[in-house]
Amino acid sequence: MDSVGQSSVATTSAKSEGTQPVELPAAKTTALDLSVRAMLFAAFVGTLIRQIGMPSLNGALYPLMVYSLPAAAYLLASTPAVASTLRRYAESQPLGMALLALAPLVPVAAYARAAFDFDPAELLFGAVLIFLPAACAILNVPQLHRADVLLGLITVAVPLLLPYAPDSGVGAPSEPPTTFGIVMRFGAFLLPVALLVFTTREQKQRLNFLFVCAALSLWYAAQFRALPDLPIAGDVGVTYFQLAIIPIFLYVLATAGRFDRLGMSFQPTPRGVSVVTANLALLAAIGVPVGMVTGALVPAFQGPPPLDAAAQALSIFLLIALPQEILFRGVLLTYLQDVLRLNAGIAAIISAVLFGAAHLSGPADLGWPFILAVLTGVFCARAFLATRNVVAAGVVHTFARWVKWLLFGG
Repeated sequence: MDSVGQSSVATTSAKSEGTQPVELPAAKTTALDLSVRAMLFAAFVGTLIRQIGMPSLNGALYPLMVYSLPAAAYLLASTPAVASTLRRYAESQPLGMALLALAPLVPVAAYARAAFDFDPAELLFGAVLIFLPAACAILNVPQLHRADVLLGLITVAVPLLLPYAPDSGVGAPSEPPTTFGIVMRFGAFLLPVALLVFTTREQKQRLNFLFVCAALSLWYAAQFRALPDLPIAGDVGVTYFQLAIIPIFLYVLATAGRFDRLGMSFQPTPRGVSVVTANLALLAAIGVPVGMVTGALVPAFQGPPPLDAAAQALSIFLLIALPQEILFRGVLLTYLQDVLRLNAGIAAIISAVLFGAAHLSGPADLGWPFILAVLTGVFCARAFLATRNVVAAGVVHTFARWVKWLLFGG
Protein backbone atom coordinates (compact mmCIF):
# COMPACT_ATOMS: atom_id res chain seq x y z
CA MET A 1 0.00 0.00 0.00
CA ASP A 2 2.76 2.41 -0.85
CA SER A 3 1.90 6.01 -1.54
CA VAL A 4 1.32 7.07 -5.09
CA GLY A 5 3.13 10.17 -4.06
CA GLN A 6 3.04 13.88 -4.47
CA SER A 7 1.97 15.81 -7.54
CA SER A 8 4.18 18.34 -9.22
CA VAL A 9 1.68 21.06 -8.29
CA ALA A 10 2.05 20.34 -4.58
CA THR A 11 5.81 19.90 -4.87
CA THR A 12 6.13 23.35 -6.39
CA SER A 13 3.81 24.79 -3.74
CA ALA A 14 5.74 23.16 -0.91
CA LYS A 15 9.05 24.46 -2.19
CA SER A 16 7.66 27.94 -2.53
CA GLU A 17 6.61 27.74 1.13
CA GLY A 18 10.14 27.07 2.19
CA THR A 19 9.42 23.56 3.46
CA GLN A 20 11.42 20.48 2.63
CA PRO A 21 8.91 17.66 2.11
CA VAL A 22 9.92 14.08 1.53
CA GLU A 23 10.37 13.57 -2.19
CA LEU A 24 7.71 11.25 -3.55
CA PRO A 25 6.91 9.93 -7.03
CA ALA A 26 4.53 11.83 -9.31
CA ALA A 27 0.89 11.40 -8.36
CA LYS A 28 -1.27 9.03 -10.35
CA THR A 29 -4.41 7.03 -9.87
CA THR A 30 -4.42 3.51 -11.28
CA ALA A 31 -7.40 1.49 -12.48
CA LEU A 32 -6.86 -0.91 -9.59
CA ASP A 33 -6.91 1.95 -7.10
CA LEU A 34 -10.21 3.22 -8.53
CA SER A 35 -11.62 -0.31 -8.56
CA VAL A 36 -10.88 -0.78 -4.88
CA ARG A 37 -12.54 2.55 -4.11
CA ALA A 38 -15.61 1.52 -6.10
CA MET A 39 -15.78 -1.82 -4.27
CA LEU A 40 -15.53 -0.09 -0.89
CA PHE A 41 -18.31 2.27 -1.92
CA ALA A 42 -20.52 -0.63 -3.02
CA ALA A 43 -19.80 -2.49 0.23
CA PHE A 44 -20.66 0.59 2.26
CA VAL A 45 -23.98 1.08 0.45
CA GLY A 46 -24.71 -2.64 0.81
CA THR A 47 -24.10 -2.37 4.55
CA LEU A 48 -26.54 0.54 4.74
CA ILE A 49 -29.19 -1.42 2.83
CA ARG A 50 -28.72 -4.41 5.11
CA GLN A 51 -28.94 -2.19 8.19
CA ILE A 52 -32.12 -0.47 7.02
CA GLY A 53 -33.72 -3.71 5.87
CA MET A 54 -35.02 -4.76 2.46
CA PRO A 55 -38.77 -4.60 3.38
CA SER A 56 -38.49 -0.87 3.99
CA LEU A 57 -36.14 -0.18 1.09
CA ASN A 58 -38.70 1.86 -0.86
CA GLY A 59 -38.95 4.29 2.03
CA ALA A 60 -35.20 4.25 2.46
CA LEU A 61 -34.27 5.60 -0.97
CA TYR A 62 -33.89 9.13 0.34
CA PRO A 63 -31.57 8.24 3.27
CA LEU A 64 -29.57 5.96 0.98
CA MET A 65 -29.12 8.81 -1.48
CA VAL A 66 -28.19 11.25 1.28
CA TYR A 67 -25.59 8.90 2.76
CA SER A 68 -24.30 7.78 -0.63
CA LEU A 69 -23.39 11.29 -1.81
CA PRO A 70 -20.73 11.99 0.85
CA ALA A 71 -19.58 8.36 0.68
CA ALA A 72 -19.00 8.75 -3.07
CA ALA A 73 -17.17 12.03 -2.51
CA TYR A 74 -15.07 10.36 0.18
CA LEU A 75 -13.99 7.29 -1.79
CA LEU A 76 -14.41 7.99 -5.48
CA ALA A 77 -13.47 11.67 -5.68
CA SER A 78 -10.54 11.58 -3.23
CA THR A 79 -7.93 11.20 -5.97
CA PRO A 80 -4.86 13.33 -6.75
CA ALA A 81 -6.38 14.57 -10.02
CA VAL A 82 -9.51 15.88 -8.29
CA ALA A 83 -7.46 17.37 -5.46
CA SER A 84 -5.17 19.28 -7.80
CA THR A 85 -8.22 20.62 -9.70
CA LEU A 86 -9.77 21.83 -6.45
CA ARG A 87 -6.49 23.51 -5.52
CA ARG A 88 -6.34 25.39 -8.83
CA TYR A 89 -9.90 26.64 -8.48
CA ALA A 90 -9.26 27.65 -4.86
CA GLU A 91 -6.43 29.88 -6.03
CA SER A 92 -8.50 31.51 -8.77
CA GLN A 93 -11.97 31.54 -7.14
CA PRO A 94 -11.39 31.58 -3.37
CA LEU A 95 -14.84 32.79 -2.25
CA GLY A 96 -16.70 30.43 -4.54
CA MET A 97 -14.65 27.45 -3.36
CA ALA A 98 -15.20 28.37 0.30
CA LEU A 99 -18.95 28.46 -0.33
CA LEU A 100 -18.78 25.18 -2.26
CA ALA A 101 -17.69 23.51 0.98
CA LEU A 102 -21.28 24.01 2.16
CA ALA A 103 -22.60 21.62 -0.52
CA PRO A 104 -23.07 18.74 2.00
CA LEU A 105 -25.77 20.85 3.67
CA VAL A 106 -27.98 20.77 0.57
CA PRO A 107 -29.15 17.11 0.68
CA VAL A 108 -30.36 17.48 4.28
CA ALA A 109 -31.98 20.92 4.04
CA ALA A 110 -35.38 19.51 3.04
CA TYR A 111 -35.17 16.84 5.71
CA ALA A 112 -34.36 19.43 8.37
CA ARG A 113 -37.54 21.32 7.50
CA ALA A 114 -39.68 18.18 7.60
CA ALA A 115 -38.21 16.60 10.74
CA PHE A 116 -40.48 17.15 13.71
CA ASP A 117 -37.73 17.32 16.33
CA PHE A 118 -35.04 19.11 14.32
CA ASP A 119 -34.46 22.85 14.35
CA PRO A 120 -33.38 24.05 10.87
CA ALA A 121 -31.29 26.71 12.61
CA GLU A 122 -28.86 23.90 13.44
CA LEU A 123 -27.90 23.85 9.78
CA LEU A 124 -26.91 27.51 10.07
CA PHE A 125 -24.54 26.69 12.92
CA GLY A 126 -23.30 23.71 10.92
CA ALA A 127 -22.63 26.03 7.98
CA VAL A 128 -20.48 28.26 10.22
CA LEU A 129 -18.51 25.22 11.42
CA ILE A 130 -17.82 24.24 7.81
CA PHE A 131 -17.30 27.65 6.20
CA LEU A 132 -14.74 29.00 8.68
CA PRO A 133 -12.20 26.17 8.25
CA ALA A 134 -12.73 26.12 4.48
CA ALA A 135 -12.06 29.86 4.31
CA CYS A 136 -8.99 29.54 6.54
CA ALA A 137 -7.54 26.78 4.37
CA ILE A 138 -8.00 28.85 1.21
CA LEU A 139 -6.66 32.07 2.78
CA ASN A 140 -3.68 30.26 4.29
CA VAL A 141 -0.18 31.56 3.58
CA PRO A 142 3.05 30.18 5.08
CA GLN A 143 4.09 33.38 6.86
CA LEU A 144 2.35 34.32 10.10
CA HIS A 145 0.38 37.57 10.08
CA ARG A 146 -1.39 39.18 13.01
CA ALA A 147 -4.78 38.93 11.32
CA ASP A 148 -4.21 35.19 10.88
CA VAL A 149 -3.81 34.72 14.62
CA LEU A 150 -7.21 36.23 15.47
CA LEU A 151 -9.08 34.48 12.65
CA GLY A 152 -7.41 31.15 13.38
CA LEU A 153 -8.09 31.21 17.11
CA ILE A 154 -11.74 32.17 16.54
CA THR A 155 -12.09 29.28 14.08
CA VAL A 156 -10.65 26.87 16.66
CA ALA A 157 -12.76 28.24 19.52
CA VAL A 158 -16.13 28.02 17.74
CA PRO A 159 -16.55 24.20 17.82
CA LEU A 160 -15.25 24.09 21.39
CA LEU A 161 -17.76 26.64 22.70
CA LEU A 162 -20.77 26.23 20.43
CA PRO A 163 -22.21 23.08 22.09
CA TYR A 164 -22.47 25.02 25.35
CA ALA A 165 -23.98 28.17 23.83
CA PRO A 166 -27.55 28.76 25.08
CA ASP A 167 -30.24 27.56 22.65
CA SER A 168 -27.74 26.63 19.96
CA GLY A 169 -29.17 23.12 19.69
CA VAL A 170 -25.93 21.95 18.04
CA GLY A 171 -24.64 18.85 19.74
CA ALA A 172 -25.70 20.35 23.07
CA PRO A 173 -24.58 18.12 25.94
CA SER A 174 -27.36 16.44 27.90
CA GLU A 175 -25.53 17.20 31.15
CA PRO A 176 -23.76 20.29 32.52
CA PRO A 177 -20.08 20.56 31.56
CA THR A 178 -17.77 18.45 33.70
CA THR A 179 -14.33 19.45 34.95
CA PHE A 180 -12.78 16.83 32.66
CA GLY A 181 -14.69 18.17 29.64
CA ILE A 182 -13.66 21.75 30.38
CA VAL A 183 -10.01 20.71 30.79
CA MET A 184 -10.10 18.80 27.50
CA ARG A 185 -11.56 21.78 25.65
CA PHE A 186 -9.08 24.17 27.22
CA GLY A 187 -6.21 21.84 26.30
CA ALA A 188 -7.52 21.58 22.75
CA PHE A 189 -7.56 25.37 22.44
CA LEU A 190 -3.99 25.56 23.72
CA LEU A 191 -2.63 23.47 20.82
CA PRO A 192 -2.56 26.34 18.29
CA VAL A 193 -1.48 28.73 21.06
CA ALA A 194 1.51 26.45 21.72
CA LEU A 195 2.48 26.81 18.06
CA LEU A 196 2.61 30.56 18.50
CA VAL A 197 4.57 30.43 21.76
CA PHE A 198 7.05 27.60 21.21
CA THR A 199 8.12 28.11 17.62
CA THR A 200 11.17 30.07 16.57
CA ARG A 201 11.06 33.19 14.42
CA GLU A 202 12.32 31.15 11.47
CA GLN A 203 9.61 28.51 11.97
CA LYS A 204 6.92 31.20 12.12
CA GLN A 205 7.86 32.20 8.57
CA ARG A 206 6.46 28.88 7.33
CA LEU A 207 3.93 28.13 10.06
CA ASN A 208 0.79 27.90 7.86
CA PHE A 209 -1.20 28.89 10.94
CA LEU A 210 -4.58 29.18 9.23
CA PHE A 211 -4.24 25.70 7.75
CA VAL A 212 -3.47 24.27 11.20
CA CYS A 213 -6.50 26.04 12.67
CA ALA A 214 -8.71 24.80 9.84
CA ALA A 215 -7.68 21.18 10.48
CA LEU A 216 -8.07 21.55 14.25
CA SER A 217 -11.49 23.18 13.89
CA LEU A 218 -12.91 20.31 11.84
CA TRP A 219 -11.35 17.77 14.19
CA TYR A 220 -12.86 19.49 17.22
CA ALA A 221 -16.25 19.78 15.51
CA ALA A 222 -16.33 15.99 15.27
CA GLN A 223 -14.49 15.22 18.52
CA PHE A 224 -16.64 17.47 20.71
CA ARG A 225 -19.93 16.81 18.91
CA ALA A 226 -20.44 20.35 17.69
CA LEU A 227 -22.02 19.34 14.38
CA PRO A 228 -25.80 18.83 14.07
CA ASP A 229 -26.89 15.45 15.42
CA LEU A 230 -28.95 14.53 12.37
CA PRO A 231 -29.92 10.85 11.92
CA ILE A 232 -31.41 10.50 8.43
CA ALA A 233 -32.69 6.97 9.06
CA GLY A 234 -33.60 5.52 12.44
CA ASP A 235 -31.96 2.16 11.74
CA VAL A 236 -28.59 3.57 10.65
CA GLY A 237 -26.05 3.83 13.44
CA VAL A 238 -24.17 6.79 11.97
CA THR A 239 -25.51 10.33 11.72
CA TYR A 240 -25.23 12.24 8.47
CA PHE A 241 -22.54 14.65 9.62
CA GLN A 242 -20.41 11.86 11.11
CA LEU A 243 -19.97 10.74 7.51
CA ALA A 244 -20.14 14.13 5.75
CA ILE A 245 -17.35 15.64 7.87
CA ILE A 246 -14.85 13.25 6.22
CA PRO A 247 -15.19 14.52 2.60
CA ILE A 248 -15.41 18.07 3.99
CA PHE A 249 -12.04 17.51 5.67
CA LEU A 250 -10.56 16.08 2.46
CA TYR A 251 -11.95 19.07 0.56
CA VAL A 252 -10.22 21.44 2.97
CA LEU A 253 -6.95 19.54 2.57
CA ALA A 254 -7.27 19.68 -1.22
CA THR A 255 -7.99 23.42 -1.38
CA ALA A 256 -5.06 24.04 0.96
CA GLY A 257 -2.77 22.02 -1.33
CA ARG A 258 -2.17 19.33 1.31
CA PHE A 259 -4.15 16.39 -0.04
CA ASP A 260 -1.37 14.68 -1.94
CA ARG A 261 0.79 14.50 1.18
CA LEU A 262 -1.63 11.80 2.37
CA GLY A 263 -0.53 9.25 -0.21
CA MET A 264 -4.14 8.09 -0.24
CA SER A 265 -3.81 5.09 -2.53
CA PHE A 266 -5.93 1.98 -2.04
CA GLN A 267 -3.71 -0.08 -4.32
CA PRO A 268 -2.05 -2.89 -2.32
CA THR A 269 1.63 -3.62 -2.90
CA PRO A 270 3.85 -6.39 -1.50
CA ARG A 271 5.81 -3.87 0.56
CA GLY A 272 2.64 -2.30 1.93
CA VAL A 273 1.26 -5.68 2.95
CA SER A 274 4.51 -6.64 4.67
CA VAL A 275 4.69 -3.32 6.54
CA VAL A 276 1.10 -3.63 7.75
CA THR A 277 1.59 -7.28 8.78
CA ALA A 278 4.81 -6.57 10.66
CA ASN A 279 3.35 -3.64 12.59
CA LEU A 280 0.18 -5.55 13.45
CA ALA A 281 2.25 -8.49 14.73
CA LEU A 282 4.41 -6.24 16.89
CA LEU A 283 1.40 -4.35 18.21
CA ALA A 284 -0.36 -7.60 19.12
CA ALA A 285 2.78 -9.06 20.71
CA ILE A 286 3.20 -6.02 22.96
CA GLY A 287 -0.29 -4.59 23.39
CA VAL A 288 -2.33 -7.73 24.11
CA PRO A 289 -0.16 -9.07 26.97
CA VAL A 290 0.19 -5.60 28.51
CA GLY A 291 -3.53 -4.99 28.22
CA MET A 292 -4.48 -8.33 29.78
CA VAL A 293 -1.94 -8.09 32.62
CA THR A 294 -3.04 -4.56 33.53
CA GLY A 295 -6.76 -5.31 33.14
CA ALA A 296 -7.23 -2.79 30.34
CA LEU A 297 -8.24 -5.70 28.07
CA VAL A 298 -10.66 -8.30 29.37
CA PRO A 299 -11.47 -11.30 27.12
CA ALA A 300 -15.09 -11.13 25.92
CA PHE A 301 -15.48 -12.86 22.56
CA GLN A 302 -18.39 -11.39 20.60
CA GLY A 303 -18.99 -14.41 18.37
CA PRO A 304 -20.82 -12.46 15.63
CA PRO A 305 -21.92 -13.95 12.28
CA PRO A 306 -19.18 -13.58 9.64
CA LEU A 307 -21.16 -11.00 7.66
CA ASP A 308 -21.66 -8.86 10.76
CA ALA A 309 -17.96 -9.12 11.61
CA ALA A 310 -17.02 -8.04 8.07
CA ALA A 311 -19.49 -5.13 8.18
CA GLN A 312 -18.00 -4.01 11.50
CA ALA A 313 -14.49 -4.08 10.05
CA LEU A 314 -15.62 -2.04 7.04
CA SER A 315 -17.37 0.52 9.24
CA ILE A 316 -14.32 0.88 11.48
CA PHE A 317 -12.05 1.35 8.47
CA LEU A 318 -14.17 3.92 6.61
CA LEU A 319 -15.72 5.87 9.47
CA ILE A 320 -13.10 5.74 12.24
CA ALA A 321 -9.66 4.41 11.34
CA LEU A 322 -8.97 6.03 7.96
CA PRO A 323 -10.33 9.49 8.90
CA GLN A 324 -8.29 9.49 12.11
CA GLU A 325 -5.15 8.40 10.27
CA ILE A 326 -5.68 11.17 7.71
CA LEU A 327 -5.69 13.62 10.61
CA PHE A 328 -3.02 12.25 12.95
CA ARG A 329 -0.57 10.83 10.45
CA GLY A 330 -1.37 12.36 7.04
CA VAL A 331 -1.80 15.90 8.40
CA LEU A 332 -0.26 16.17 11.87
CA LEU A 333 2.80 13.95 11.54
CA THR A 334 3.58 15.31 8.07
CA TYR A 335 3.16 18.88 9.31
CA LEU A 336 5.55 18.28 12.21
CA GLN A 337 8.14 16.91 9.79
CA ASP A 338 7.70 19.26 6.83
CA VAL A 339 6.98 22.56 8.55
CA LEU A 340 8.49 22.32 12.04
CA ARG A 341 11.19 19.96 10.71
CA LEU A 342 11.10 17.63 13.68
CA ASN A 343 12.81 14.26 13.67
CA ALA A 344 10.52 11.50 12.32
CA GLY A 345 10.60 9.60 15.62
CA ILE A 346 9.69 12.68 17.67
CA ALA A 347 6.93 13.61 15.22
CA ALA A 348 5.56 10.06 15.43
CA ILE A 349 5.50 10.13 19.24
CA ILE A 350 3.76 13.53 19.33
CA SER A 351 1.11 12.34 16.88
CA ALA A 352 0.66 9.14 18.93
CA VAL A 353 0.25 11.04 22.22
CA LEU A 354 -2.35 13.37 20.70
CA PHE A 355 -4.03 10.31 19.17
CA GLY A 356 -4.23 8.76 22.64
CA ALA A 357 -5.59 12.00 24.10
CA ALA A 358 -8.33 12.05 21.46
CA HIS A 359 -9.52 8.66 22.75
CA LEU A 360 -9.97 9.84 26.33
CA SER A 361 -13.63 9.74 27.31
CA GLY A 362 -13.11 10.40 31.03
CA PRO A 363 -10.58 10.43 33.86
CA ALA A 364 -10.73 6.62 34.09
CA ASP A 365 -9.04 6.38 30.66
CA LEU A 366 -5.93 8.28 31.79
CA GLY A 367 -4.12 5.10 32.83
CA TRP A 368 -3.46 1.98 30.77
CA PRO A 369 -6.22 2.62 28.20
CA PHE A 370 -4.43 5.85 27.29
CA ILE A 371 -1.06 4.08 27.11
CA LEU A 372 -2.48 1.36 24.85
CA ALA A 373 -4.03 4.01 22.59
CA VAL A 374 -0.65 5.77 22.37
CA LEU A 375 1.01 2.42 21.58
CA THR A 376 -1.49 1.84 18.77
CA GLY A 377 -0.73 5.33 17.46
CA VAL A 378 3.00 4.56 17.44
CA PHE A 379 2.56 1.51 15.22
CA CYS A 380 0.16 3.35 12.93
CA ALA A 381 2.81 6.06 12.60
CA ARG A 382 5.46 3.44 11.80
CA ALA A 383 3.26 2.08 9.01
CA PHE A 384 2.72 5.56 7.61
CA LEU A 385 6.40 6.51 7.74
CA ALA A 386 7.39 3.27 6.01
CA THR A 387 4.84 3.65 3.18
CA ARG A 388 3.87 7.33 3.15
CA ASN A 389 0.30 6.11 2.75
CA VAL A 390 -2.49 6.79 5.26
CA VAL A 391 -4.36 3.74 3.98
CA ALA A 392 -1.61 1.48 5.34
CA ALA A 393 -1.83 3.21 8.71
CA GLY A 394 -5.63 2.95 8.51
CA VAL A 395 -5.46 -0.81 8.00
CA VAL A 396 -3.25 -1.20 11.09
CA HIS A 397 -5.65 0.97 13.06
CA THR A 398 -8.67 -0.97 11.76
CA PHE A 399 -7.37 -4.40 12.69
CA ALA A 400 -6.30 -3.22 16.14
CA ARG A 401 -9.73 -1.76 16.84
CA TRP A 402 -11.59 -4.67 15.20
CA VAL A 403 -9.72 -7.29 17.22
CA LYS A 404 -10.43 -5.35 20.39
CA TRP A 405 -14.14 -5.31 19.48
CA LEU A 406 -14.16 -8.97 18.52
CA LEU A 407 -12.11 -10.50 21.34
CA PHE A 408 -12.34 -7.97 24.16
CA GLY A 409 -15.81 -6.47 23.76
CA GLY A 410 -14.49 -2.95 23.19
